[in-house]
Amino acid sequence: MKKIINKIPLLYLIIATFWLRLINIGYSNYQGDEIKALYRPQVGQSMLDFLLTQRKGPIQFLVTYLMSFINPDYDNEFLLRLPFTVASIFAIYFFYKFVQIEFGQKIALYSTLFISLNGLFVAFARIVQYQSFVILFSVLALYLFSLSTKYNDWKIYGLYLGMLLWGLSILAHYDGIFIAPFVFYLVYRWYVNSRNNKQTIKHLIYATTIFLASLSIFYIPFFLSISESTKEYWAERISKQSVSSTKTFMTYNPLFLIYIYAILGLIGIFRIKENFSVVIWFLFPLISLETLVGNPGTHIYTYVIPFCIIMAFGLEEFHSFLKKRFFNPSKYISIFILSTIYISSFLFSHLLFIENKQEYPWENKNFLFLNFKKQSRQSLFGFPYYRHWEKVESYLASTKRNGYFITNEKKSITRYYIPGNFKNLELYPYDSNSTGEIYVIYIKNPQSGNKKILDKEQSYWEERYQPVKTFSNHGRIVTTIYRFSGSEWEKVTKGQ
Repeated sequence: MKKIINKIPLLYLIIATFWLRLINIGYSNYQGDEIKALYRPQVGQSMLDFLLTQRKGPIQFLVTYLMSFINPDYDNEFLLRLPFTVASIFAIYFFYKFVQIEFGQKIALYSTLFISLNGLFVAFARIVQYQSFVILFSVLALYLFSLSTKYNDWKIYGLYLGMLLWGLSILAHYDGIFIAPFVFYLVYRWYVNSRNNKQTIKHLIYATTIFLASLSIFYIPFFLSISESTKEYWAERISKQSVSSTKTFMTYNPLFLIYIYAILGLIGIFRIKENFSVVIWFLFPLISLETLVGNPGTHIYTYVIPFCIIMAFGLEEFHSFLKKRFFNPSKYISIFILSTIYISSFLFSHLLFIENKQEYPWENKNFLFLNFKKQSRQSLFGFPYYRHWEKVESYLASTKRNGYFITNEKKSITRYYIPGNFKNLELYPYDSNSTGEIYVIYIKNPQSGNKKILDKEQSYWEERYQPVKTFSNHGRIVTTIYRFSGSEWEKVTKGQ
C-alpha cells in the first residue's frame, strides 16, 4: 500500500502533463507567430532561400514542412500543433530523468511538477512555435551529458550525442545557448572523470567540432545573408522597453503563484553548495535578458527552467524544517502544502488554457472566488482564442467576387485566413473604379489589442450599420462582418 501511495505524485505528474497539453489544443485559431512558423515559401522560392530569410532557426519550419505532407493547407490547427505538443511532453520526461540523475528523485519530481504545471510551458506546448523543441533538445543534451559522466557505457556516446543535441537546440532558436553554464559544468566533470590523455582531448575536440559544424551549416550562410528588416527587428527587441518580466510571468501564472516561486527560490539558495551549478545556469539567462534586452518577453522561460530546480531544493528544505519543528504532524502539514501548491497550479492552468467559456486573457474570467483579470498587452499566445476565422474565410469565398476588407486584427492572421482575391485596405488604397465590395471585419478582443477600425469604436459600427454575418462564442458575439458598396464606403470614410 505504501508503494502505491508513493507513486501518486508521479502519477499526478503524468496525468497533469498530458491533460494540460493535449486537451482542446485544436480549439483556437492560429495565434500571432504561429502563422509565421508555417513553411510557406513564395512561388519559386527554394527551401534554403526561405529558411535564410526567416528571423529564427530552421527547426520549426522543417517541422511544419513535414506536416504539410499530412495537411497541405495547414487548415487543421490540431494536427499542426500536435508535434510541438508531443515534443513538450517528451521534454517533461527527459527533464525528470536529467534532474533525477543529478539531484535525486525527490528534487526531480518537485522541479518537473513546477515545469509541467507552469503556464508558460503549458502555453508553449499548445502552439506551433519553436520553444517546445528548444526545451526538448536542451534537456536531452543535458541528460546525455549527465549520462556520460555517470555511466561508462555512455561516456563517449553521451558526449557526442549531447553536443549534437545542444547544436539542434540552438538551431531551433538562439535560446538554446542559455544552457551553456550547465553544459560546461558537465563537460568539465566528464574531463575530470576521464583519464587526462590524448584520447580524452581527441574526443573533446571531435565532439566540439560536431557541435560547431551543426551550427555553421545553417548560421554562417544565415548571418551572411541577413536582411535589414531582421537587423531592425533584433535592434528593436534589444532597445525597446516593454512589459516587465514579472508582468509577463504573472499573465501566465496569475494570483499568488509568483509569491510561492519567490519564497521557494529564496529558500533554495540556502542549498547553494548542492545547486551552485544550477544557480550559475539560472543567472546566465537572467542577467543577459534583463540587462541587455529591452523586451525579453516570454524568453524568460530560459531562466525559469533552472529556477524550478532551485525551487525544488527550497521545497525540500522547507519540508525538512517542518519535520524538525513539528515532527509527528509534519507529514500532514507537508501533504497540505504540496497539495495547495501543485493542485492550485494545475487548476489555474486548466482554467486559463483549456476551459474556454470565458477566454482569458482577452476577457475577465471568474471561477468561484477567483478572478482572473483580462490583459491589455500584446504577444499573448497559447490561451483560448476562437474568432471563427475559417468561417469568415468561407463566407468571403462564397461571394465569388474580388473585394476589399479592413479589420482590427493582426495582419499576419488576415494574410493567412482571408482569400487572396480580397485586398487589405490598410495595404492597398481603394480603387473607386472597382466593382468589388468592401467588408469590415470587426473582432472583439483581438490579438492586436486594437479596438478601433478607421479610428472608430465598435459602437460606431453597431449603431449605424446592419451586419451581414456574426459569429458567437457561448452567446457572445466575437466577430461581426459589415458589407459596403463603393458609394457607401465613400460616405463612411468621409464621416457622413
